[in-house]
Amino acid sequence: MDRNTIIGMVLIILVYALYMWTSTQQTPATNTTATTADSLSKTTAPSSPTTTTNTAPLPVPTSDSTILANGIFRPATGSTEQFFDVENDLFRIKLTNQGARIYRTELKKYQTYGKQPLILNDGEANVFNYKFYVGQQPVETQQYRFEGKQLSPQSVAFRLYADSLSYIEQVYTIKDGSYEVDYQFNMVGMEKRLLGGAPMQLEWRSQMLGQEKELETERYVTGVYFKEQEEGAYWLSETSDDSKDISTPTEWVSFKQHFFNQTLIAAPKPFKSAKVSIAQPTQQDDRTLELAAATLDFSYEATPTFSYPMRLYMGPNHYSTLRKMGLDMQRLLPLGWGIFGWCNKLIIIPIFNLLSGVISNYGIIILLLTLVIKFALMPLTYRSFRSFAKMNALKPELEAIRAQYPDDKQRQQMETMQLYNRSGVSPMGGCIPQLIQFPILVAMYRFFPASIELRQEQFLWANDLSSYDSILQLPFKIPFYGDHVSLFCILSAVSTYFATKMNAQMSPQTDTNNELAMQMKMMQNIMPFMLLFLFNSMAAGLTYYFFLSNVIGFAQQWAIKKYFINDNKLREEIIANQNKPRQQSAFQQMIEQRLREQQQQQKK
Repeated sequence: MDRNTIIGMVLIILVYALYMWTSTQQTPATNTTATTADSLSKTTAPSSPTTTTNTAPLPVPTSDSTILANGIFRPATGSTEQFFDVENDLFRIKLTNQGARIYRTELKKYQTYGKQPLILNDGEANVFNYKFYVGQQPVETQQYRFEGKQLSPQSVAFRLYADSLSYIEQVYTIKDGSYEVDYQFNMVGMEKRLLGGAPMQLEWRSQMLGQEKELETERYVTGVYFKEQEEGAYWLSETSDDSKDISTPTEWVSFKQHFFNQTLIAAPKPFKSAKVSIAQPTQQDDRTLELAAATLDFSYEATPTFSYPMRLYMGPNHYSTLRKMGLDMQRLLPLGWGIFGWCNKLIIIPIFNLLSGVISNYGIIILLLTLVIKFALMPLTYRSFRSFAKMNALKPELEAIRAQYPDDKQRQQMETMQLYNRSGVSPMGGCIPQLIQFPILVAMYRFFPASIELRQEQFLWANDLSSYDSILQLPFKIPFYGDHVSLFCILSAVSTYFATKMNAQMSPQTDTNNELAMQMKMMQNIMPFMLLFLFNSMAAGLTYYFFLSNVIGFAQQWAIKKYFINDNKLREEIIANQNKPRQQSAFQQMIEQRLREQQQQQKK
């Protein structure tokens, strides 16, 4: 491995480390119509036997004498909290008449790492509360128990009456094959009680629960995302408590976990402004990831029936699903910024989706994906090793230069550059193809941990390709390593060691006694050792890909050396180039000029 290769590898590591650091620091369809009083009085089919419902017609006040002493709203009849279930093939939602809100959401097609039902939100810690004023009297809807009715197995309506003709209504409707909830907030007959333009606030809070193997790892990728109108999606810090006041119209706010999210979408009219925040729990509960909150502002319009339609998405962070919803919601997946994100969106994900459409084993899919990518990059790999082979063919001339100027390093470098130019060899020819492949590596680093398709998918000894594999659980934790041993990580490190050894054999050789050779040998040994610490807690899908990539790359190097590179022909080509007049490139002229200037300064 020559100095140029070492420089290229060091640059790759530095850019990679900078990218990882900046990634942790950056901060980043049909609406339900208003339901009338007549629709609520219609008889509907009863719910399933497991559903606790109230299917009796909603009682309507006969006079204003039923209004509470505060002169605003009357509570629901009965003193106990009532629950209503709606479900489809994807999720089951329990609603409560206490504030007419979602009480619990269970995703049917997923389980926690412990094989328990996956509950996205649960209990009293979840708040969905409207705040506004009627005159001087503050109103908070979650303090009231609404009258509720099951309109159908997939729709529930709640009302809070002020009198027989005035009420607040909230309607939840779902449909099969969708993780969306069509949600309608209506205020009927309230135009005499509220002025037009009166401010309304929706207070939404959620206790996000841990679902995966490692709570700390999951917490690291849990956050609050939001999208301002005509802007891209942004997010709060995922590594510390954070908050933000948003003064511009806001289209959606999302409480996002590693593989799932709860997103509230204001459609077609965005919220006027918002305030979002996220905080870690003060008590480190073993199920609580973060406490997310949003305060969303909109205005009341003084009409007989004021409606503010919204949608709720409560489901997986699946790229294609979120992308179809529009509104830039696919940004919830951390696929990388710039060229790295485009590599995922335009190359990795389409190939992965194509393969997963015909193959069910994700270990085989990753193998085929690696083969496709490595063979697509084969021309770059060939050019890289051909460049190394050309420089290696110049070994006699390079040794002659070192022998002629043993104590003048500057003159050695200048003569070497001139030799490369006469021979038609580019010293950067082996590094540039490797740097071009670098975005694919980073894209894979972002793709595998974020891919919900790999979640809880088993392959060989790995029981979850989206998390680390472990063949040995240690009784203690090693700093920067962890308390487990990942076999895919070890295979990646070992394969990297042998790949660099073979690469060194194919690269131009240098004097083994000089300091540079010692540094190169040290780098070859340190890199695999570093991977043991960097990759031990990485997703098994990623370390498995890295191992496959090394093995396939090893085979490509061997094939190139044996069947595609003829050292004698390369030597003849170089000699022919040396006999042709050649003009130095601007880059070579600049390097040579600087070497001359340094040489002159040393003579003074």
